[in-house]
Amino acid sequence: MKSLEIVNSYRSSLAKVCLCLAALCSSASAFAKSGDPLAIRLWPDDVVSVESFWGLEVYIDLGRASVSDGARANDLDATSGRVTVGTDQAINHVLDRLPNQTLATWTPAEQTRVASPHAIRVRCPGGRSEDQAASSVFLIDADGVTIVVVAGDQLRSVQGQFVGDVRPDVMVIATDDAAKVQAWARKESNAAILPRRIVLSSASGSSDVDGSNAHRIDHNTMAVSASGLKVQPMQWFWMTDQPWQMKASLVKPFDAMEAACQKSQQVFAKLSAKQLNFRPSNGTHTPRWNAEHMMGRQLLFFSQIYHAIDDQIPVMDQNPKQMPPDYTPAHPEWDGVEEARQMQRVSDFCRRFAYLLQGIEPEDKAPGSRWPTLRALMKQMQRHYGEHTTNTIAKFELVDFPDE
Repeated sequence: MKSLEIVNSYRSSLAKVCLCLAALCSSASAFAKSGDPLAIRLWPDDVVSVESFWGLEVYIDLGRASVSDGARANDLDATSGRVTVGTDQAINHVLDRLPNQTLATWTPAEQTRVASPHAIRVRCPGGRSEDQAASSVFLIDADGVTIVVVAGDQLRSVQGQFVGDVRPDVMVIATDDAAKVQAWARKESNAAILPRRIVLSSASGSSDVDGSNAHRIDHNTMAVSASGLKVQPMQWFWMTDQPWQMKASLVKPFDAMEAACQKSQQVFAKLSAKQLNFRPSNGTHTPRWNAEHMMGRQLLFFSQIYHAIDDQIPVMDQNPKQMPPDYTPAHPEWDGVEEARQMQRVSDFCRRFAYLLQGIEPEDKAPGSRWPTLRALMKQMQRHYGEHTTNTIAKFELVDFPDE
């Protein structure tokens, strides 16, 4: 009888182990399908962040300085949607915030029953012992892209995290010696897991990579997207850990555009889903159409510019149909706070990738834009928010406008 109990106990334990391994090795496509562009950023002291269009942020603290210096427990800022993780423990979590929810969640993957298409999954099968540096590699699945973040001396751990023909899209490697990484990439045994892009710190040394495949970025941000990562020779990127600084001539018009967006958000955030969906008897647009239209125009115009400069940014057209009879709301269940968040996401998107405007003056015609100058576009966006917000406020005085 005891033998049978031991066998059953062993089978139960083995099943749990297999489930755990499957969760770590399987694709996270169930959590990340939207295809929106991500921002990968390098920060001082071996910190790497991944930021999504939805406004979720994952900060990975590799902490290579010493065993103790990098120690950091999972740290979630639920209001901003930011989580910071270190190399102290095994992780298989999902960062998400569903529409109409105020706070983000950081939940073990096996407990995540409902996830939005914008969820970010973070896996780190390793951990840190008391007297050894962490033997771990971080895998981040977001918006259809798989990103590996790893210290250079832990590259040997990467291969065991992928099965079959699955490979990472981007690998961010914290190292002081680019030559060692290049030697690792040349080994035939590692060919199956080489990503489309390898990202290193500009402080890691010079490159012997062919010039057409080597790129240097003089700031800390890179855009990547599922649609933009093409089949091509592996690309190498060297980035600094310092943010891009917007030139003074762009600061004022950019700030004014953002302020107009924020002012509109204050109006729409107070509305319920019922009020947003209100169809005036005079045949004019619903309040929700105005929110979608303002957001959609800015997103389209700026993504056209960014796409013309870097095809990692797709052209993003979320504009609603123009005429009221043809209009179908994109998200009829969203309340006003969520519509305001969507406006802010677009504003953040424009700011996040504004480094692509490097070398463009306000009086220049931007690549991919139909506007005569960049300044004209930003002034129109500022005016556009004001006009449609005023139109929406006027609807509040109609006799049939819902009370709540």
